[in-house]
Amino acid sequence: MNPILCDFIAGSFGGACGLLVGHPMDTIKAWQQNSNYGMGNAMYNIIIRNNGLKGFYRGMYFPLLSNGALNSVVFAVYGAQLRYLQKHTRSDRLRKAYWRKHVFIAGSVAGLAQVFLACPIEVVKVRLQTLSFIGHPWACLKDIFRREGMAGIYRGITPMMFRDVFPYGVYMYVYEYMLEIERRLHRLNNERAAGASIGGALQASLIATAGAVAGIASWLFIVPFDVVKTVMQAETDPTVHKSMMHCFRSLIK
Repeated sequence: MNPILCDFIAGSFGGACGLLVGHPMDTIKAWQQNSNYGMGNAMYNIIIRNNGLKGFYRGMYFPLLSNGALNSVVFAVYGAQLRYLQKHTRSDRLRKAYWRKHVFIAGSVAGLAQVFLACPIEVVKVRLQTLSFIGHPWACLKDIFRREGMAGIYRGITPMMFRDVFPYGVYMYVYEYMLEIERRLHRLNNERAAGASIGGALQASLIATAGAVAGIASWLFIVPFDVVKTVMQAETDPTVHKSMMHCFRSLIK
């Protein structure tokens, strides 16, 4: 099978599994960010207002369907940009020296590319998570477009850019760095008697660790922008928060 197709399928399946596990926590996060509730109060309101435990999974439909498309955009743009940067670097020595810088730039470009697809999905998801009177995601999308036009569909795109562009670069940088450590350790074990079994277990665990560390590193930068994004996207009146800075100032008062 084509390696690109394998990566796409694996990424889509992994992303879907991550959504199934992580979406309830994402719903709690959205409630906390939008209403200043503590975790316990947020969980209580989700259950009461959204008809039980299924309220934790409101708004998951769009992200679940679009996960594969977003992953394909991210990795296709990342790979193309990285190849372009490496190709237009004059020598092998410079390519090696600039590798991590190129990884960061390519990751940031990929983050920018996916924002334009992800923003409408995020708007619908946040509205469904925080507003109990909205039903089906397609009905939500049509209602937003009817009332607010394209500005409503892309509400919160500025904080999303701050949240996704450079942090995607950080994510890819840390991920590639962790994989580099994994490859070095794998080579050390490769010639030992039990090298194959140890190496396989080591590879799987360190790839998982690489993703976890990369995710934590990128999220350290983005929480404030994620809060502003959620507050702007949950608000149905466009005059309440006129811009990212207006929303930010209102939150810190």
